[in-house]
Amino acid sequence: MSTSASSPGTGPTSAATEQLRDRAQRQLGAALDRIPFRRAHVLILVLVAFGALFDAIEQYNVGLAAPLIAAQWELSNTQVGLLTTLTFAGMAIGSLIAGITGDRYGRRVTYMYNLVLYTVGALLAAFAPDIGWLLVARFIVGIGLGGELNTGLTLVAELMPTKYRGAAVATVNIAAGGLGIFVSSALAALVLGPLETTLGGPEVAWRWLLGLLALPALLVFVYRWFLPESPRYLLVEGQVAAANEVLSRLAANRLRPLRDMQPTAYVDAAEGERLPRQRVRLAEIFSGVLARNTLVIWVVSAMTFGAQVTITVFMPTVLVARGIDVSTSLAYTTIINIGGLIGAVLASVFGYRLKRRMVLGYGAVVAVVVAIAFGTSASLAMILVLGGLLQLMFILLNTTAWVWAPELYPTKVRAFGTGASVTVALVSASLVPLLAGVIFDAAGAVGIFVMVGVMYVIMATAVRFGPETQGVALEDISQDARGSRGGSSAGAEA
Repeated sequence: MSTSASSPGTGPTSAATEQLRDRAQRQLGAALDRIPFRRAHVLILVLVAFGALFDAIEQYNVGLAAPLIAAQWELSNTQVGLLTTLTFAGMAIGSLIAGITGDRYGRRVTYMYNLVLYTVGALLAAFAPDIGWLLVARFIVGIGLGGELNTGLTLVAELMPTKYRGAAVATVNIAAGGLGIFVSSALAALVLGPLETTLGGPEVAWRWLLGLLALPALLVFVYRWFLPESPRYLLVEGQVAAANEVLSRLAANRLRPLRDMQPTAYVDAAEGERLPRQRVRLAEIFSGVLARNTLVIWVVSAMTFGAQVTITVFMPTVLVARGIDVSTSLAYTTIINIGGLIGAVLASVFGYRLKRRMVLGYGAVVAVVVAIAFGTSASLAMILVLGGLLQLMFILLNTTAWVWAPELYPTKVRAFGTGASVTVALVSASLVPLLAGVIFDAAGAVGIFVMVGVMYVIMATAVRFGPETQGVALEDISQDARGSRGGSSAGAEA
């Protein structure tokens, strides 16, 4: 069905105009692939990775503090699960909002406002007088966290050369899924262990743990100066000069523009001629070939992220239930989370060298075996070894899913499509821990790990139906998506 532009003076797009825009997008993609991967690209990764690091710490610190909070306020395991449920429910909503605002107002501004939002939520959580206040605060934290996760993935995917795209997105998750979870548990072990008395005892120390994450607010000023907008987004919006400026800065190995720099015309499209504006609707990612892509990535994201969050959040509680004190359980959790850091590094290597479907499919099978073995393990040594291996598989699979998601959608709906998949993952992460808390109360730790095994079986099955995108240029993905609609109008987008 034909779609008209809503911007003034823009009518239905002719075939000739489509060809010109295809040419402009291919010029941009070729320029990004031609510009050497140097310090500027690394700095972009570092900036986003720092945000992802704080994001991960904020995601999991309430679960790590849960034994103390539960003891102080006499919470059940189901209520502990509700703390995580509200956090990730907020993340689901925040991701969906950020997907829409990222496609309409830009990746960069969306990234920064989410950072401010979750910082405010962290301060509110630190001063919570009761469980009700804490739940609301964690919901606000979640809205900010979800938007940052989605937008960071999209921004990095769109700024990197095709050859390094998978490894770059996976590298961001080294900070989030690997280093972030490890640092989160290490910070909790420090604050709730040796520093607990200094910080006011167990009734106060957990508040410090939740409030320390207000520090990322300072990063907003750094991002404002250095983090560039996606040139792919700028081109879609008709801001050709701005897109060429970003490309020229990357080519000059700089993020801040030179005062007298004359941008190179990497793209020679007409300034101000943007793709026809239409509302970004959920139905759009369920049309043509995108329908299959969407269903596959939704199932994969829901299964792997739901499983990862559930075990990460409940790990200290599981260890305490086996007779280990809170301080020691946090130290053991830190050791176990070393496996997650290794998994994130492996995901970066695999993102560069291996097919997405192979890593996700075979990895899910391995995760099933390890999850069941861990759930039935009795000795401390096996708990540490199998727990570390399980975290390795969690982060490896979760990171690969985040690498895959932006590659499944064309530029115009990439932020929205990625955001929708992240939203589904976060909905899973909000509901599965609540279910796990009920199962834990009824059947113990074994029941949780059996549930996780079943989730990975479902994931392994879904992966078989997805496309392989490793090494495929994002412009080719856009072309394939439009072609699948059988020559529809401009609303189909490149």
